[in-house]
Amino acid sequence: MADASSAIPQVTDVKSGTINDLLTPGRNLKISGNKIKIAGEDPANGIFFVETITQTRTAVKTSDMVTNNPSELIIIVPGLASGGYNVEIITQYSGGTTVLKAPRTATFDKLLTVI
Repeated sequence: MADASSAIPQVTDVKSGTINDLLTPGRNLKISGNKIKIAGEDPANGIFFVETITQTRTAVKTSDMVTNNPSELIIIVPGLASGGYNVEIITQYSGGTTVLKAPRTATFDKLLTVI
């Protein structure tokens, strides 16, 4: 059976040029990874910013996904309040032409900050 796991090793805030550090609402964020393409019909699929204190989840609108590739996502950061956030990607992408039966989640392991 093929490995269906995904990983997010790096996130780049395009506006500030910082890596694995800042988020700039309304600007581009480049997410580099493995098997992170958003695919499948499950309503849970998408890209989310999870505020670390309240655990409030903010979804990225489909129209704000600029690039949706297996190893790179470029999105427009939603209007987030100041604070710390984790990036979460939920997808059924398997690396091939068929999608996984159930969505899987990849969470970026570093805290990102909106200042």
